[in-house]
Amino acid sequence: MTGKSSVFKFFVVLILLILVFLQGLEMKQSDRLFERVNQLEKKVSGKNSRVYRPASDTDSAQASAKDGGWLIWRLSSEPPTLNPITSKDAYADTIVGSKNCFVFETLVRRNRDSLEYQPLLAESWDISEDGLKIEFRLKEDIWFSDGEPVTAEDVKFTYETIMDVEIDAANIRNYFVDFKSCEIVNERTVVFHMKRPYFLAFGMIGETPIVPKHIYEYEDAQDFNSNISDPVGSGPFVFGQWDVGDKIVLEKNENYWGEGVNFEKLIYKFISNDMAALTALKSGQIDVMAPLPEQYTSYKDDEQFKKKFNIYKYLIPDNSYTYVSWNFECELFQDSKVRNALTHLIDREKIKDHIWEGLVGIVSGPFSPGSPQCNPNVEPLEFNPDKARELLSEAGWKDTNGNGIRDKNGREFKFKLMIVSGSPITEQTAKVLKDQFSQAGIIMEVDPFEWSVFLDRLHNKDFEATTLAWQGDVETDPYQIWHSSQIAKGGSNYIGYKNETVDEILEEARRTLDDEKRNRLYHRFHKIINEDQPYTFMFVRPSIAFMNNRIKGVKIHKLGVNIKEWYIPSELQKY
Repeated sequence: MTGKSSVFKFFVVLILLILVFLQGLEMKQSDRLFERVNQLEKKVSGKNSRVYRPASDTDSAQASAKDGGWLIWRLSSEPPTLNPITSKDAYADTIVGSKNCFVFETLVRRNRDSLEYQPLLAESWDISEDGLKIEFRLKEDIWFSDGEPVTAEDVKFTYETIMDVEIDAANIRNYFVDFKSCEIVNERTVVFHMKRPYFLAFGMIGETPIVPKHIYEYEDAQDFNSNISDPVGSGPFVFGQWDVGDKIVLEKNENYWGEGVNFEKLIYKFISNDMAALTALKSGQIDVMAPLPEQYTSYKDDEQFKKKFNIYKYLIPDNSYTYVSWNFECELFQDSKVRNALTHLIDREKIKDHIWEGLVGIVSGPFSPGSPQCNPNVEPLEFNPDKARELLSEAGWKDTNGNGIRDKNGREFKFKLMIVSGSPITEQTAKVLKDQFSQAGIIMEVDPFEWSVFLDRLHNKDFEATTLAWQGDVETDPYQIWHSSQIAKGGSNYIGYKNETVDEILEEARRTLDDEKRNRLYHRFHKIINEDQPYTFMFVRPSIAFMNNRIKGVKIHKLGVNIKEWYIPSELQKY
């Protein structure tokens, strides 16, 4: 489940926390990555990538962008914090973080089509041949929204805050373990020194949101951790208001140092119920929403609906996937035979067809099919209840008293599946799992929680099993989720998975700058994970959006959409 590229703030889709983009140590890697995305598009998009637009959209796209108007975007859950360093979910990253750089900006950004790094706060950079020194030179005349200049001190402060073990940023900090220090050369120049090469080093620091030292400086780390609202950054929007339970409002930064944005306000409206969200879209209360699969199939050919709304559907080859995870602290799930059996009991084809309307693809591990990191010889475990029953019996789980429930050493096989409440997809999937497990003598109860409570329980490992999604990038570093060091509080190895061979592979992969050698390591990792089944890997999904056709300038790039390109012509503005 789920901020910034490379960090599994992976946005549980329902949408937790985020992984990272291939951050090469030299700019020449962007060409190779561009080729990869082209290859991946051919393999994973197929007939599923379509954009439905009325004919008038082509004409309007040629019109010059007009300032003004509000964009109201539905979010299904409310973020617990707007602090870009301590945030662990993609909702906050979407609103203020590195995903869009609306409030907080980064040193560099990926071009959404060429994938080359482009300057943002940095005007230029140098990387030593051995990858052990990365220098950034900041632009002149850049400032935060309160008028204070962005300097090397702010960059160093951001880095040192992340590295402070008292700061609640373990999910980001794990990507900086190979960094040694940050040196200020002058007001506009910083140098990062590495302990050893790391294939994501440049992009990791380059795409970290820079926070102002004069605003966020702290004496007590808890003061920083508890700073959850009123964000101040250097981006084209400023924080307006947060009506808890209702909305977060960003307002145009009239003091922005760079090229501005078109909208006067961005409003993120919290609507947990998907039917209520669709009603709000139709009535004009919101402009954009991500529909349920059944809503998409119901409206994609509805000509009346398409007179007012555009429908976008596209697949980004970003190593994102949904899954069911088994907590190793729960005795039930410590045997790999049991975990394999549970996967054999789940009919993913049925869930794909009846819940996801055939829009998803089944995955075998933590990489998208077609990704260079994905082992093409590893297949998803098949739906095979007979095999599952055999494995459960081998593991000692049998119905010894004839009550229809498997038991072992006096304990019945019963557990709870923790889910995010209010998600029809998750609720329907949980019902299918409950039924399929019961047919094999396993009792599963559904344990729903509101998003913020769910996150707290997840971070505290207070669950037996759960279902989420990780959203990643074109090339990812799985260390954050699978290395045993990340079991510690604040890490993203929530299930407590430990495998010495996996640890060694992930450590070596981080140090391996050669793409082919690194991918061979990930192929080994993929095979082991498939055998261990710490997760039941479920699906890769497309992005789908319903959008009011007042909004113009929408383009589908290789890496998705760019809201900064969007606008509403003055004659169509409502506010």
